[in-house]
Amino acid sequence: AKSAVIGGSGVTVSGEERFSVQTPFGLVVNVSFMDEGRSVLFVNRHLCTHYDPATGEVRYAPPHEVNYKSMVWCLHACGVKRVVALSSTGSLRPMDIPVGSVVMPDDFYMVRPEPISFWPHPAMGTFHVDEEKGQLGRIHFAPAIKEDKAWVDLRGEVQRMVCPVLTGPAGDKLRLGKGQTRTSWPCTGHAEEDIEEHPCVYVNTVGPRFETRAEIRAYRDLGGAVVGMTCGYEWTLCSELLMPYALLSVVDNACNGLSTHPGGALQEYLDHKQNIGEVTGALVKALVAGLASNK
Repeated sequence: AKSAVIGGSGVTVSGEERFSVQTPFGLVVNVSFMDEGRSVLFVNRHLCTHYDPATGEVRYAPPHEVNYKSMVWCLHACGVKRVVALSSTGSLRPMDIPVGSVVMPDDFYMVRPEPISFWPHPAMGTFHVDEEKGQLGRIHFAPAIKEDKAWVDLRGEVQRMVCPVLTGPAGDKLRLGKGQTRTSWPCTGHAEEDIEEHPCVYVNTVGPRFETRAEIRAYRDLGGAVVGMTCGYEWTLCSELLMPYALLSVVDNACNGLSTHPGGALQEYLDHKQNIGEVTGALVKALVAGLASNK
């Protein structure tokens, strides 16, 4: 495989042959190829790392229990060179990023910046990758920077791949965020320019509970755009293994204290999830087609 799509809650694929991969960090199951050329892999972060051999069943893993290291290592072991992830998020700025919109974050903020790393696995270098020593990655790097050409290029490619979704059948269920146009979506401008001119920060909270109103106020003041519980870990680990990581965040609710839904933020999330399958399905289809044709 050359590319991978990571899905989450609300992202499902059916009819694909599934296989498992043993990694130094644990078993990964429900891995599948999405295209006939077997160049695009798919995993669902919540349904790939908690397998019960006694029952043969895969248990749902909430955000704080996902084995991110085994999942990302699995993708690299399968030959993946770049990763695109879909995530469910809450909006910190619902007037600018409304429920039903999609954004492509260009930075992330870890609420609890605990170490997440493949170190001390012998395949990890410090500042550089020494191929003579069999190293596959390095642990000291600056993530999400415009100087990272492979990452910036992937963002631009993903923007071009998914933009037609907005004018397709699923577009009726989508809303544009402030500054987004039918040619720039899911960014505000060009994916490369947005990094500095229109930053979009993914705030990675701990979960599994939703955030308090006080926490949300703090994350807004920090400059956050959307809130999720998973992608900062994936982004970091993919970057360690030199796999560019592009993120598409579907906004399912306004955050706690900001939602105008009569049932509040949690009920808004649950209600929106029932209607978002067509959108996530269209995004996955567009990504697979684009990634498979751009090997």
